[in-house]
Amino acid sequence: MKDQPLFSVIMPNHNKGKYIREAIESVRAQNYPRWELIIVDDASTDNSLDVIETFSDDIRIKAIKNSTNRGVGYVSHQAVENSSGEIIGTLDSDDILHPDALTVMANEHMTNPDCGLIYSNLYICDGDLKISGELDLLDSLPAGVSLQEILMGGKYKSPISLSFRTFKRSAYDKTEGYDTGLRCYVDRDLYYKLEKKGKIKCVNRCLYYYRHPNDKGVYRNNPRARYYKLFCEYKEIKRRLGVDLPFVDKENISPWLLNIMYIYMKRYLNIRKKEFRYFFLEMGYYSLTTNKLLALLYFLNSMIYGYTPITLSRIRKFFSAHAS
Repeated sequence: MKDQPLFSVIMPNHNKGKYIREAIESVRAQNYPRWELIIVDDASTDNSLDVIETFSDDIRIKAIKNSTNRGVGYVSHQAVENSSGEIIGTLDSDDILHPDALTVMANEHMTNPDCGLIYSNLYICDGDLKISGELDLLDSLPAGVSLQEILMGGKYKSPISLSFRTFKRSAYDKTEGYDTGLRCYVDRDLYYKLEKKGKIKCVNRCLYYYRHPNDKGVYRNNPRARYYKLFCEYKEIKRRLGVDLPFVDKENISPWLLNIMYIYMKRYLNIRKKEFRYFFLEMGYYSLTTNKLLALLYFLNSMIYGYTPITLSRIRKFFSAHAS
C-alpha cells in the first residue's frame, strides 16, 4: 500500500444536489485504497451542501464551500491547490466512476512515467445513468499532429472527451494550471498545456459514466459558453505557434473582437465558418433583450459568415415586444 500513489479526485460542484450523492458514493466504492476526494462547492443554492455534509465523518473527503460563485476555472484551480495526491482526476458532480477507475488509472500512470495526461473511454448515459452507448476514440495522437488541430479540424475521432481525465501533479505543476478566468472549456485549456509537458494516452476502457440528459446543451442554453471555447482556442494558437495575437477581454464580448478572433483562427486553424456563423446568430438573439444595436451587429456578422439572409419573420422577431 505504501508504494501506491495517493490519488486525488477533484469535484467542482454547483447546484448538482440531485446527483452529487451518487458521484461521491462512486468514489467511496473504489477498489483502490489510497484516495482523497476534494469537493469545492461554488455557492450552490440547492441542497448540495446538505448532501455533502452527510459525508463529513469520512476523513478522506475534504469539502470547501465558496460564499460567492467564482466559476469552474477558479473552482478547479482551488480543488487542485487543496489536494495532496501525486495523481489527480476530475469527476463532475453529476457523473460517476466505475469501481476500477482509480486502480486502472493509477497503474497506467505508474507504467507510463512519460505521460502527463491519461484519460479513459466512457459510457454515455441518460439522466438516470442508463447506458446508451460509448465513444469511439483515438488510441493515440497521430504523429506530427497537435491536439488542437485534431479537436478543431474534424479529421479524426476526438481523442479527448468528457471522460475520466487524470494527470500527474508533476506535469500540472510545470504548467500555469487551470485558468481561473475561464467559465467553460477549462479542461480543454489544461489539456493543451499538459500536451507540452508530456505524452497523452487514452485507455480505451469505459471507466466513467457520463450523464447526458436530452437537452440542447450548454451552447444553446448560454451562447457565452461558445465564446469561451473560441477564446480557449485563440489562446492556444498563441502558446503553440508563438503568434503575437491582439488582446481579447474574456468577459466583455463584442462583434469586433470576435471578428479579430475569427481572422486569426481561420488563418492558423482549420476552423469551419459555421462555428462562427451559429455563434454570431446565437449572440444576436442573446443580446436582443439588452441591446438591439449590438444584436443587429451580431446578425450582420452571421450574414457575413454565410448565414441565410434575414427573413420577414426574423425582422418581426427583432422588433417584437419579446425583444423589448
